[in-house]
Amino acid sequence: MSILLRAACTGFAALVVIVAMVAIVVALVGRMTSVNYGSQIFVIAQLGRPARLILGLLVVATAGVILKALYHLRRLLDNYSRREIFTAGSARQIRQFGLSCVLWGVLKVVWAFLPLVLLKNPPRSFAGSVDALVMGAVIVGISWFAEMAANLREESDLTI
Repeated sequence: MSILLRAACTGFAALVVIVAMVAIVVALVGRMTSVNYGSQIFVIAQLGRPARLILGLLVVATAGVILKALYHLRRLLDNYSRREIFTAGSARQIRQFGLSCVLWGVLKVVWAFLPLVLLKNPPRSFAGSVDALVMGAVIVGISWFAEMAANLREESDLTI
């Protein structure tokens, strides 16, 4: 199962790269298009060059965080396929995945405030959530327990 999920992570990473490249081109040179993120719609023709650059950089940052999360998830699944469950390497990959979730939460907050920066007539309200920040913090906490389990496993291997 780990091998199949690892292949799915690789395929999804390739898809993220393709979508990010298209979104960057659209953000920089698009005329009749828009970029949607959640409930926010940015019509490219209405944005100036600095706003397009900010939008393009945010698309790159978003794709980078997603690719980071997929990379660490793939490495974790690779460890699991070799039956390296309670190891320091697996705990490190879990921690890095959790940090990727925290970064995703930060980006969600930035995307929520983006209309205030980019649009001439920004909406009077916006919706933001901190669910990814909380989830990332929980995953980082789990990684500490996994690291303690790895230390206990190493100690028991040395005793036997």
